[in-house]
Amino acid sequence: MRKKMGWVLALALLLTACALPRETDGEESGYLLYFLAETDEARGGDLIRSSYEQLDLAEDASLEEQAAAVVERLIAGPADDALRSPLPSGVTLLSLTIQDRRATVDLSGGFARLGGVELALADYCLTLSLTALEGISAVAVTAQGREVGQQPKQIFYERDVLLSDMGDVLQTVEVTLYFLNGEGALEGEKRTLELYEGQTLAENLIAALLAGPENRELTAVIPETFIVNSVRVDEGICYVNISAESLAALPEDEAAQRLILWSLSDSLYSINTIQGLRFLSNGEELTHFGLIPVETVAVRPQG
Repeated sequence: MRKKMGWVLALALLLTACALPRETDGEESGYLLYFLAETDEARGGDLIRSSYEQLDLAEDASLEEQAAAVVERLIAGPADDALRSPLPSGVTLLSLTIQDRRATVDLSGGFARLGGVELALADYCLTLSLTALEGISAVAVTAQGREVGQQPKQIFYERDVLLSDMGDVLQTVEVTLYFLNGEGALEGEKRTLELYEGQTLAENLIAALLAGPENRELTAVIPETFIVNSVRVDEGICYVNISAESLAALPEDEAAQRLILWSLSDSLYSINTIQGLRFLSNGEELTHFGLIPVETVAVRPQG
């Protein structure tokens, strides 16, 4: 099996034979869908679990209608309270097309906020659920018509989810993520990020930052709809590619814009090897982040 990128390999800690349906006492009816187990339920077992779900479909429903209903149920969540949706709250299905046995699923922008293991789990639940339908053997997932930057590949097959070649953690790195405290100021939250083969620290950090704080006394300053299409580091310069929609949706208040920019920059500068930042959108380097000149954070602060 071709080795996956590192953040997919992180699933070694979470999955064991996830593609197999649970054993049942009798024959099950309905559509076989795959959800996530609640954290407490998943300990010592599979995180991805199968569930037979009844969908409100006509007997002569087309394959596209069946596939759309499957995705809608994955979004809404299962009947079993011990399971949960693999997709973030607020995500909607924009379109679904099937051509040459490949289903292309386009979801709203909130899907692009997923990163690392959570993105892999969502991709795999979608892939397993849709390829369970006769007539679908591959799945491609986009957000608002665009590829999701942190996905290791753009087309998934059922065999890609049957992971048997799992890697180990290559290293752990301590970083600091910046969120709002109760006084409305940025405060650092220490995190230890685990890196796997092929995974970059900057990608992992951005995914953790967008996911929000673990400390309940802190709150995220970056809007939930904010999307980073990609992030890479080249010779000490970190290039952060932000979606044009996210830039257009920035709050009008200059102080709020500055806090978002500082949350991004201060968090990334907690990586010692990053000496400078460049922000881009649609491949063009930005001079301003809203009303804020990006040159104010372009160079690593001294001291």
